Amino acid sequence: MDEDDSDSDIDGNIDPESNDDASGSQTDNVVSDNETGVGTDQAIRDIVKGAGVVYGGLVVEIVVAFLAQVLAAQYLSVSDFGGVTTGVALLNIGAIVGSLGLGRGMTRYFPRVGRDKRGQIARGAYLLSIPVGLVVGALVTFNAEFIASSVLGDPTISPSVRIFGAAIPFASTLHVTIGAIRGQKVSQYRVYIENILRPVVRFSLVITAVLWGADQAGFASAYAVPYVVGAIFALVLLFRSLPETTDDWSIDITLTRDVLRYSLPFIMSRASGFVYRSADIFLIIYYLDSGAVGIYGVAYAAARLLNLFSTAFNFLGAPVSSELESGGGIGEAVKVNRLMLRWLTIISIPALVPFLFFPGEFISAIYGVRYADGAMALTILAVGFAIHNVLSAQGSILEALGRSRLIAFNSVVSAVTNVGINIVLIPQIGIEGAAIATVASYLLMDLLLVMEVRYLTNSNLLTRKVLAPMLLAVPLLAVTWLLSPRIPGTLPWLVVLGIVFTAIYLLAITLVLGVETKEVMLVKSVEEQYGVDLGPITWIAKRFSR
Repeated sequence: MDEDDSDSDIDGNIDPESNDDASGSQTDNVVSDNETGVGTDQAIRDIVKGAGVVYGGLVVEIVVAFLAQVLAAQYLSVSDFGGVTTGVALLNIGAIVGSLGLGRGMTRYFPRVGRDKRGQIARGAYLLSIPVGLVVGALVTFNAEFIASSVLGDPTISPSVRIFGAAIPFASTLHVTIGAIRGQKVSQYRVYIENILRPVVRFSLVITAVLWGADQAGFASAYAVPYVVGAIFALVLLFRSLPETTDDWSIDITLTRDVLRYSLPFIMSRASGFVYRSADIFLIIYYLDSGAVGIYGVAYAAARLLNLFSTAFNFLGAPVSSELESGGGIGEAVKVNRLMLRWLTIISIPALVPFLFFPGEFISAIYGVRYADGAMALTILAVGFAIHNVLSAQGSILEALGRSRLIAFNSVVSAVTNVGINIVLIPQIGIEGAAIATVASYLLMDLLLVMEVRYLTNSNLLTRKVLAPMLLAVPLLAVTWLLSPRIPGTLPWLVVLGIVFTAIYLLAITLVLGVETKEVMLVKSVEEQYGVDLGPITWIAKRFSR
């Protein structure tokens, strides 16, 4: 399962000379580009504009990557597809360790330092991360048979382990570079690499593998090579976007040290995040077999479609929140994030409908009936991801406040919970147990996040304006459940159902809850920026503004 790091995982002015305090805030040896702060309206525009760019790219990626996955799942045996899925998971954990968390460090520090310092931070990050990535990749590649047979308990997946191990240095470099691109707030570069280049290369190679009649190793290569291509192109785009300097490739040792100190806890948080996202893969193959991994893999991939909305918003959520906090305090960042949570709630509920009422039909229509046993796991995961899609957006507040150790703590607690529940439930109820473990660990992490944001900011992001859309959806979901036996479970009907439900839900939101003033501002901004007349949309926004 391809982790999107894109994946977002997740603000008091900080004294540049202060040391870490007991609660884990970090030294910030930085200067803000915008000492007067960034206005809330402009911050919302920035996030929505960036989300629009990223969301458009995600749609392209999902379509292309989805087709590649379907081809691989249908062409390979369920066992071989499970081997490729396991290899991708192994590559992700290797990339997390190899990157040293420095991508997240650059995401936070780039908006807070002078432009002349960004190149120095980037060079220092690569001098630290590239050697580590090479070592980790070599260890996996040259011990592939041992890892496959003795650690994972399935010697048939050793080709995937070896191939994905060789790609670890490139994947770790890609992680670092995408973090720097986030810090630069250049959404289109992220889209070029993560949403267009890598999926297109992967799809092309998967087609080649099918035509060539390749085995597991061929398909593993089709998934691994795009990391190599992506890392090279991402480096070129990043250094094109960095300001030109005359520092002769110098490195600010003090600033690099501060960035590293902030970043290192993210190894733990990202490794723990990997655990609660992907430990189930390794435990399923250990307790069951690679065939079960293949079935669970398609259910997980389908449910993860719900997270594309928070991925789009969170891409600029963290750097914008950091910039707001640096310029004027955490209050403005809270206001912006509160509105983001409302939108994520409204978007997530309609997207949940097909996975909630027609999971078996969805999997069978897309992947084939041999994967239909993943239907219950899909429903469990989809409900959990829909909730996480909303609550996880608060993570940008902790990042802006520099609480990397707190983020790491949340991830570790969730990871331990995930492993424990997996060990208990997978032998008893199979892949449904893995789904329950994943959802439980996500919800625990989200609960910790809600309490911490409340404590650190003295603000509650889950206000009535965020919760009301959830309550309004309950009767609509109940009616859909009652009607579901009468609705054909074919793909065209599922699309029609989704469109009808979305239209009725948005109409109910508008009539019952009204439109926020910030949402009216965004409609006006679109008209002004693009010179278009949105007509009825503008009238509705103004008419029901509250």
